[in-house]
Amino acid sequence: MTDAPTTLTCLLRGARQRCPACGDGKIFISYLKRAECCPVCKESFDGLDADDGPAWLTIGLVAHIVIPLLIFLEMHAALLWWQEGMIVMAATIISALALLPVSKGIFIAALWLMKKGRI
Repeated sequence: MTDAPTTLTCLLRGARQRCPACGDGKIFISYLKRAECCPVCKESFDGLDADDGPAWLTIGLVAHIVIPLLIFLEMHAALLWWQEGMIVMAATIISALALLPVSKGIFIAALWLMKKGRI
């Protein structure tokens, strides 16, 4: 690869759960298990441990989805409390499960950029 990707490109690749270097290989070998290296360009992901950062980011993003939903449901008061609870619980679980790999991919891409001295 001749040109180094921009910071934004790397972070977007991470959000897509792709290698921040080439954008083709996958970062994860399963739901949240990080690969040792990119299967396409062989860029090493060793030492890029996101730890608790993705969980914190996911909690913040999920809160911005669930709280407006809960306010909307309460303002209209068309459902019983247990129906609202089931909707909010389902929205929380689904959005958390969907956003956690995206958050972890962004953190891994940011750590990769820091490792390369670009941030």
